[in-house]
Amino acid sequence: MSARTMRTIGALAAGALLLSGCGGGDGGDAAGAGGDWTIPSSDPEASITVVGHLDPVAEDMDDVVAAFEEEHPSIDVTYQQVPFDDLNSVLDSRITSKSGDPDVFWVDQPRVSALATRGYLEDLTDQFGDLTDGLQEATVENSSYDGKLWSLPIANSTQILYYNKTLLEQAGLTPPSTDPDERITWQQLKEDAAAAKAAGATYGLLFGQPNRYYQLEPLPVSAGGGIGAEGDGNLTPAVVDEGWVDAMTYYGSLYADGVSPRGITAEQTDATFLEGGTAYMVQGNWLVPQLADSDVDWGAALNPVWEGGEPVTPNGSWSVGMNPFSQNKEAAAVFMKWLAIDGESGYATNRSFSELPANTAGLESYLTSDAFTGSEAGQQAAEVVELESTTTGVGRVATVGYVEFEDIMGRAFSDIANGSDPAAALESAQSQLETAWAQYQ
Repeated sequence: MSARTMRTIGALAAGALLLSGCGGGDGGDAAGAGGDWTIPSSDPEASITVVGHLDPVAEDMDDVVAAFEEEHPSIDVTYQQVPFDDLNSVLDSRITSKSGDPDVFWVDQPRVSALATRGYLEDLTDQFGDLTDGLQEATVENSSYDGKLWSLPIANSTQILYYNKTLLEQAGLTPPSTDPDERITWQQLKEDAAAAKAAGATYGLLFGQPNRYYQLEPLPVSAGGGIGAEGDGNLTPAVVDEGWVDAMTYYGSLYADGVSPRGITAEQTDATFLEGGTAYMVQGNWLVPQLADSDVDWGAALNPVWEGGEPVTPNGSWSVGMNPFSQNKEAAAVFMKWLAIDGESGYATNRSFSELPANTAGLESYLTSDAFTGSEAGQQAAEVVELESTTTGVGRVATVGYVEFEDIMGRAFSDIANGSDPAAALESAQSQLETAWAQYQ
């Protein structure tokens, strides 16, 4: 049986079997704390297991693993896919078992502090702390907590306002701009999206990740609200101020007025825009290569700004962490270093639809690739990425209670999109957060 076939079986097994494990509490006496291991000068013979949210085939993780194994033939990697929404529960179950499986796993950067506090991450400071100069500083900060490095950043992100030129022309609409002085407002975007739908578009406006905090954070912050928490350790929830209520009232109105569709998940939004029936989509930079290979006549613009507010975009992305109970830490370290640090980043250079690379050499190559330079739209997208990622990025709230925050706010956003009163939904979320975070006070 081929390694690729075995990895695919492993991915299916991850989705079917791993979720049956019961959740655990604290990771307890983590074996890490900087551990008695080094990054070896020669590769050991070992097999490691890696858990991530990316599809092995559709999102090129089989190719990433194959490229690593070709360069490091004595280390065998079994990659297992777990859906994004299930990643928390799967990692909780498997790491608290203290079996050492998986050895390496994908870490959403705002969860670093929570995972480190729970004992789910190996402290990488001693081994990797002096090797991060070739990584974007913000991504290293997002991968750290309490002065220590707990994961290695492999990606960053920003958002782009994509539009379908054909549908805008059909509706007689002026495309949004890449000029910071002419940035479209959220309010104007809703009007234009409604006009495009009235002129024949299937959908007016899609969010790439509907009902997720990463995607929606710019709305309340740009509207004058906060990031959602404040105080010591960001453990005082703050999602009921005027900016939050105004922003979520706007968000709910997109669905109530039929501008944005209900029932399309984050896993379906890219394909929906690529079908050509959607006028506008706010989505990450990773959509550019797919659009470059598509038949959609598209353009790219700066993200919207709240009328009278400051422009805000989300940043941050994925890191890779090491299980503190891993029995193969040196082999895991070789794989992680190859993914994040070596050359232009093995992760970025072996994926067709890579996120914004955290590796600065990889980022330079990424923005000068054919997907960005081969068309006017691609050049617009590169201009947007350059500006937004350096001037308007706001990180997600950094708190040991982030896992609870993301889950509770996700439910609130979903309720609002489905017609619940925004102020009441936010009040309920605030109360739930106060209860959930009492354990950290």
